[in-house]
Amino acid sequence: MGYFGTNEALPATTAFRAGPWTGVYEAGKLRYLSLGNVEVLRMIYPAIRDPHWRTAPAEILSEKIQIEAQSFLIEYTARYQLEAVDFQAEYVFRGDAEGHLSVSMDGEALGNFQRNRIGLCVLHPIDTCAGKPVSIIHPDGSHEASTFPDLISPHQPFIGVQGMEWSPAPGLHVQLFFEGDIFETEDQRNWTDSSYKTYSTPLSIPFPVKVQKGEKMRQKLTLQVQSDALATDEPVQMGVKVLEQTYAFPKLGTDWNPNITANTPALSLDFLNLLLKLEEPNWAEKLAAALQTAQQRNAKLGLSVALHSIADFSPLIQALAPLADQILQLCILSATDPVPAAALMEAAYKELKGHFPQMPIGLGTDGYFTQLNRNRPQTAAFDFVQFSPNPQVHAFDTRSIIENLSAQRDIVCTIQSFAPGKAIHVVPITLRTRYNPNPADAIDHRQHSLLIAAWTLLSIKYFAPCAVLSFFEWVGKKGILPEEGTSPLADYWQQIAEFQPVYIVDTHSSDPLKKDLLLLENGRKERLGFEVDFETGEIRIN
Repeated sequence: MGYFGTNEALPATTAFRAGPWTGVYEAGKLRYLSLGNVEVLRMIYPAIRDPHWRTAPAEILSEKIQIEAQSFLIEYTARYQLEAVDFQAEYVFRGDAEGHLSVSMDGEALGNFQRNRIGLCVLHPIDTCAGKPVSIIHPDGSHEASTFPDLISPHQPFIGVQGMEWSPAPGLHVQLFFEGDIFETEDQRNWTDSSYKTYSTPLSIPFPVKVQKGEKMRQKLTLQVQSDALATDEPVQMGVKVLEQTYAFPKLGTDWNPNITANTPALSLDFLNLLLKLEEPNWAEKLAAALQTAQQRNAKLGLSVALHSIADFSPLIQALAPLADQILQLCILSATDPVPAAALMEAAYKELKGHFPQMPIGLGTDGYFTQLNRNRPQTAAFDFVQFSPNPQVHAFDTRSIIENLSAQRDIVCTIQSFAPGKAIHVVPITLRTRYNPNPADAIDHRQHSLLIAAWTLLSIKYFAPCAVLSFFEWVGKKGILPEEGTSPLADYWQQIAEFQPVYIVDTHSSDPLKKDLLLLENGRKERLGFEVDFETGEIRIN
């Protein structure tokens, strides 16, 4: 058995120091670059993305690691292959005792293919950057004063980047320079990644780009600090603190799928979620089947309905008329746009409320929060907003899944800023991307592990104060339950149901990558805590 009930161990890491800098090397990446107790960069890594934005996996062909007391040198060669993509590169990671770090990439295309991106990427941590001033250095040498976004920026906050200068903490002044391409920065919290990412090539340049066999690519970045980093080596009090803030416990559901039978083990659910696309000829049959399952399992039905136009209202209303008391909520999606246009939403809201005045009617997207953030509601004709996340849009490794949990709370705060007073529904939450060119890529072998139980428990914490959360499917390879037997998540789900929580009690971890806590309170003022220890791979109940 591997880490946290999965089939694999965490990748080995090698700690290094370069003057005042510390960090770890892991399988072709630098992680947690810090000055004393201040994390400056979350990661430096290469990415090769195909025309579908899939990441080509790296096969490390050779690797040389030299670690000294105050310096390091890491050299490796990697080959990337994914269908037509075939690319090989040599990397040099270097750090000296004076605090100068550099990363270089020298690559060559081994075939003809198309790519959306090839190059070095830098992840900036949210905790030490959000709201801090930064000076952006442009290719012409000019400097532009800016700020790392506090709330989630819909679009790239920094473009035309050749360098950056900022202070992650008092007394520290960091400089980062890029060579070989023009870079820009996006707010990855749009996809529930807990970082800002600086990357090349700018998205304003049309993509995909044709790459010819033999084409060479070179990039380099350098990092240095110009202040006394030793001032940051003060001890930090570690632990999880219980806060005074409480949030109403959300309604919990899961996606309906036809694999649910009379023999499927029970789950305590408030609702089953169903996506209806009215252009599909069998949408009415799907509705009837899902409703039957919900009734058999003593649950309500949550609907997400993709509309083309006002003409879709009549058959929808006819189908829902006898079922109104069985519907927990109805979210309007657009069949053609990222979110419904204001005119369509206003017409839908008026028509549906006229027939079902007690039914919550929402505005949403069947995609990521990005779509909602870039197409913010232009009407108040909705009761709630809805979006669908997963933790593996950009990275699939276990450490990244853990790191990205805290970005969920930032999404909640951003929605509250542009839709004040509206409820927030997160439906559905999946472990992998739902719409994938290769259906097999939607399956994750960690689905039924203790790791994903821990991730789900902490998602309940970080998505507070959302009113509705729908996790995974009921049963199957993408389910809470496996096709046979049970799972750690199903067992914890049952414990939560038996406890009958009324509130989520907010908590703060000094190092959420090591320990974190979901704390619940019921109507009897009793408390139930799920303490997640990422160092030992355990969940402790207290």
